[in-house]
Amino acid sequence: MLNMFLTSSFKDVADLFREFVADDLKGRSLTFIPTASIPEEITHYIYTAKEAFEKLGVVVEELDISAAPLQEIKEKLPS
Repeated sequence: MLNMFLTSSFKDVADLFREFVADDLKGRSLTFIPTASIPEEITHYIYTAKEAFEKLGVVVEELDISAAPLQEIKEKLPS
């Protein structure tokens, strides 16, 4: 089953994410979709989110769905 945890500012909810997963996160991977931030001038929250994931031991795979080929999106976001 595919689980999704959607947030606009991860740093503030990292503890909730840990509870949501309820497992050891070390070595697990996730797909980080920063597409909504592309037109924004302030993007520091993207870096803080990635750092928070990495502190949890998560491998972050970035996916810009506005530019990625459909096949790549399907591979990274299986149904």
